[in-house]
Amino acid sequence: MNKIAAQLRAAKNRPAAGGFSVDAQAAAKRSLMLAIGADVSVPSIEPAVHLKTRYILWLSQSFISRPVAIGVAGIVLSVSGLITTVNAAQQSLPGDALYTVKLINERAQLQLASLDRKAVLHTEFAETRLKEVAKLQSDTSGRDTNLVAQTIDAYTQEVASANQNLRELQASGNATTVATASEVQQNLVALDSTITNSVGPAASSAESAAVTSAQTTTQVAQDDSVTVAVEAHNDANSERSTRELNDMFLRQFAAIGTRKTFDIHRIAVIRASLQAHADLLGASGMMTETDLRRLERSINIAVADVAPAMDTFAMGGYRSAFDVLKHADTVLRGIEATLADAETAITAALMQAPPPAPVTDPQSAVPVSDPLVQ
Repeated sequence: MNKIAAQLRAAKNRPAAGGFSVDAQAAAKRSLMLAIGADVSVPSIEPAVHLKTRYILWLSQSFISRPVAIGVAGIVLSVSGLITTVNAAQQSLPGDALYTVKLINERAQLQLASLDRKAVLHTEFAETRLKEVAKLQSDTSGRDTNLVAQTIDAYTQEVASANQNLRELQASGNATTVATASEVQQNLVALDSTITNSVGPAASSAESAAVTSAQTTTQVAQDDSVTVAVEAHNDANSERSTRELNDMFLRQFAAIGTRKTFDIHRIAVIRASLQAHADLLGASGMMTETDLRRLERSINIAVADVAPAMDTFAMGGYRSAFDVLKHADTVLRGIEATLADAETAITAALMQAPPPAPVTDPQSAVPVSDPLVQ
């Protein structure tokens, strides 16, 4: 009986027995799809649940395959516990036991992302590195002092990877190149500002070198993202790429005006501080009123030179128009560095100055430096 059943199963796909082979079934399916007008050249889309499963499996395998710090030994990562561990790792810092999981999670996202998405992801991970730097610098628990420099180096690598992915996207002729370059450039501008305004003073020569390298890499990547956008638009020259390039230019144009307003305000604050504390800040090395007026003129001239760039861009001189913005940006960077030095010097001088002697009431000999004391 078993022999007969086996023969019947073997014969079910034979054409002579009225069956269909696997190839015949595929050919029939193709004929049916063509008959109903379906595009058989388009591959079927993998369900999202399959992508999620692949992500969890990849992350699990990567986590298991890498050494984990002794501090987390004994934690058993079940399927349900894996997501909890990944979520907890997002708050970790370099030097923490779960930081390895955080990095593996980022690499997993990159592994599953398209090329255009990878470029943007790298800038987002770069932002994460800068947030980690800020937390490390404010940490007083006695962490390894080398972690700040190492994290800044990791930031620099993320920015460089974003730039590389952007160039690869351009080389592939992808239609999203201009839009991706615009998004990457916008993120890089924000990162550049964060380095300038949020990263604290370097505590070591290694940290100082890392910050300088990070700033240089970020500025180069900004320029390169503009170059990629312009070149990709010249190659495609579509209505979409024109719109995206225009948005990119207008955003940079507006940013220059915003920086002018902010820098003029900084000068006003410095001027007020120098006037209010002339007795303490009159030492050599402090900025004078002449210095402040010279900086104001330089700011106004740099921004005034930007106005004609709008007409240049409108006439199709994209590269020249962006170069004008770049020149204004360079001038403002120098001025802003000078202002930052002045602000630091004023703050240091005021902090080192002895506190004013309290005023006493001659009737009661009670200090009345506190306005609430009558």
